[in-house]
Order: sequence, then structure tokens, then C-alpha cells
Amino acid sequence: MKRVFIAITLCVAFFGCTESFEELNTNPNAPTSVPTSYLLTQGQRALVNGFLGQGGVSELGVHYIQHLSQTQYSNVTRYSDVNSSFYGFYTGGLADLQEIITINEDPERATLASATGPNINQIAVAKILQSWAFMSMTDIWGDLPYSQSLKGVEFVLPAYDTQEDIYRGLVAELTAAASSIVDGPIEGDIIFEGAMDKWRRFAYSLILRAGLRVSEADPALAQEWVSLALSGGVMESNDDLAQFAYVGTGEAANNEYFNDFQTRTDYAISTTMTDALEARNDPRMGVFGQPTEASMLANEPKVIGMPYGLTQGESGAIPVTDVSFPGLSFISATSPAVLMSYSEVLFAQAEAAARGWTGSDAEALYGEAVTASMNQHGILDEAAITAYLGQDVVAYDSDIWRERIGTQKWIALYFQGLEAWAEWRRLDFPELSPAPEPLETQQIPRRRGYPIDETTLNSDNLDVAVERQFDGADNLDGRVWWDQ
Repeated sequence: MKRVFIAITLCVAFFGCTESFEELNTNPNAPTSVPTSYLLTQGQRALVNGFLGQGGVSELGVHYIQHLSQTQYSNVTRYSDVNSSFYGFYTGGLADLQEIITINEDPERATLASATGPNINQIAVAKILQSWAFMSMTDIWGDLPYSQSLKGVEFVLPAYDTQEDIYRGLVAELTAAASSIVDGPIEGDIIFEGAMDKWRRFAYSLILRAGLRVSEADPALAQEWVSLALSGGVMESNDDLAQFAYVGTGEAANNEYFNDFQTRTDYAISTTMTDALEARNDPRMGVFGQPTEASMLANEPKVIGMPYGLTQGESGAIPVTDVSFPGLSFISATSPAVLMSYSEVLFAQAEAAARGWTGSDAEALYGEAVTASMNQHGILDEAAITAYLGQDVVAYDSDIWRERIGTQKWIALYFQGLEAWAEWRRLDFPELSPAPEPLETQQIPRRRGYPIDETTLNSDNLDVAVERQFDGADNLDGRVWWDQ
């Protein structure tokens, strides 16, 4: 009888509380919907860290292009492995941005989402940033899941689009996004703080990047895209710099580099870079590298690079006090991560002029590009910059424009390793030598191999892509479509 009474009491209590049951059982600290501004910040940080931070494929870029060198564990600089995973990009930042698009396109949720900015602008920013990420990804691996990606269960095993189709799709996406932008800022944007005019110029600047990237594979298409970009309006000054601004505390700090350089001594500026800067009396030397500890103790501060690609025993025998680490403006807690610089846009315009695609002055644009890079890194002395540009080894020469633009662009892209690697593969300048004792390939890698898990998870589509591009060999030597 007692048990029956307890059961009846519990039953009455339960049904008597149904009106407030949902309220009582809702955790105010665990919201069921996330503001799109939070998704944007999270997506930006995830992608920026993935492509410009420490570790993963971003680490490969700064080493393959010899901006940095390893001081003891020289596996990366000797090309010790082949495969890299792209899964984190799809499930992380790209997925966050896709959710922003989905929410803002949903009539039932768009009104609430508009509290953080015009729906169309949120969609445009998400698509522009996705395009930047996909362009970076295809430059690393080649063909990729693109048109069937980010669609959930609709395409569990997505096909690989060709790199050419990906590039065409990205330019179409960027054009539509840029032209759709309306007045009104958005929240959660760390890159441009919601300034939509800058997002529009960034979109067209990415189209300019795409145009030059495919210049060897399809010159006519490249010229078409360059014209489209310039007519739309690209970056106009260093104020348009596309960069993720870290604030320097906790999770908001640039922990990707800051933490490692506070506790480890693994990466130093390479002799490849210091030799190039020294040969040109480049005032960026003191910005790109710190004086060695030994030289500071001797009261003769000097930036000295670390030899590139040595064996672990050879590199470990060089005292870390005798080599220079990257400048503090690159490895501090508040050091920004640059997605695209104004100098890159000017170098692209200089190249387009050198190719005869525009009526602009290639030499003038080249000088402006070098100046923009100097200014970006705090070098404002006009006389010093003019003197630098006047040197025989630096001055623009239309007969060797590839060497001059390629070398200066490589310098200007310091700490943008993946972009510098892509441009080196395209222009073949500066002239770089591979590691003296390489492991998985005898040349500087031209790409990365696909994730190993793809061989079991999506093998049919993977096999088609590898056979189509590289005659079945998924290695570091294959050249992607635009790498002619």
C-alpha cells in the first residue's frame, strides 16, 4: 500500500509540473542555438590557425619554402612524410561557416540571425572565407571534395572535383558574394571588424590571386579573372590588410606560435632567408629575425640563420644560442595572422602588367609592392626604401620579371608559408635547393599526399582523383593542375 501511495504521489507531482517542466529542465548556460556571430569568430579562428598557425599543414609551408629551419628535429625540412589530413578543415571552420549560411538562408531562423548583421552580408562573408580556405586546400592537395562537401548525409562519400573546376567554382562564388554585399556591418568578425567594403575588396583580391595562380595552366582564363578582379576593386592600401587580430590573453592569444616560442627552440629563421636579405641589404632583416643570444652577450647583435635541411645530428650540434629566432612581431601573443597583404595584391598587379594583360606600369607597381611590404613591417623611411629599390640585385628588370617579382614576393610572404610555397611552385623563383639529405623525395615537395584514412573511408573516389592527376602515385612529387 505504501508503494502505491508513493507511485501515485510521484505521478501527480509529475503531471502537475508539466506546464513548467521545460523551464525547470533548461540549462541557461547551455543554449540550444548559437548566435551566428559566435560561429563566425570560431570559424575564422579555426581556419586561420589551421592554415597560418603552428603545426599541421601550416608548419609544412614555412619549412618547404625555407622561411624557417628546424634546429634539432629536422624531419619536416627533410620531407620525412607524405600524407596530411584535411578532415579538420571540413568538420571545423568550414562547417561553422556552412552553418552560418544555412541559418541565414532559413526563413524561420533568418530574422533572429539578422540581430548580428544583415543576413546577406553574413552569407557573403561565410562564402568568401570558405573560398579562401578551399583555395588554400586545393593548392596543398590538388583535386578535393568540393561540390559534394559540407552537405551532411546527402553525400557521405563525396567525389573529388578537379582543381580546375574548384577554381572556377570559387571565382563564381567570390563574384556572387562580393556583388551581393549591402550596407550594414556584421558581428563576430575578427578579420575586418565587420567592415563590408573591406570584405568586398578582399573577395576581388582573392579572384586576382586565383587569376595569377592559373596563369601557366590557362592564360586566357587567368587574364579574364584578373580583369574581373581589377574592375571589381581590390585592396587599396595596408589598411585593407586581411589579418586575424589576436588580443593576447587566454584562448584569444596567438597561442599557435606564442606558446611554442616561449618554451621551445625548435624553429629558427633559415640561412636561405638571411642570406637573401643580407645580399640585398634588406632593412627587414631586423624585423624578420632576432639577434642571436651569443651576439647579444658579445654586444655585437647580429641576425644569423639556421642552415636548412640538416640531419638531426648535424642540426643538434649547432647551439641554439648561435642562431636567430623569428622576430617578436611574428611570435608574440598579439602577433596577427595574415591571410592576404596589400603587397601581394600589388605584386599580382605588377605581374599582370609584365605579362601585358593590363596597361599599367609593371615597374611602378613592383616598387609600390616592395614599399607596401616595408611599411607593413614598420619600415617607413622613404629614402631607405628608395635606396633599396635602386640596387642592381633588387631593381625591376622586365627581362627577368619572374625572378624579381618571385623573389620579392617570397620575402614579403614571410610567415605566410603556404601562400609562399604556392607562388614558388608557380613562378619557380627564388631558386631554392632541396634539403641536402632528403627522405621521401629528392626535390622540394610539390604537394601533400591525401589523408591515409581516405584509402578506407572513400577509396573509390580517392583512387579516381589520384589516377586522374598523378597516374596513381599519391606522393610529394605530383604537380597540381596549375603547377605547369
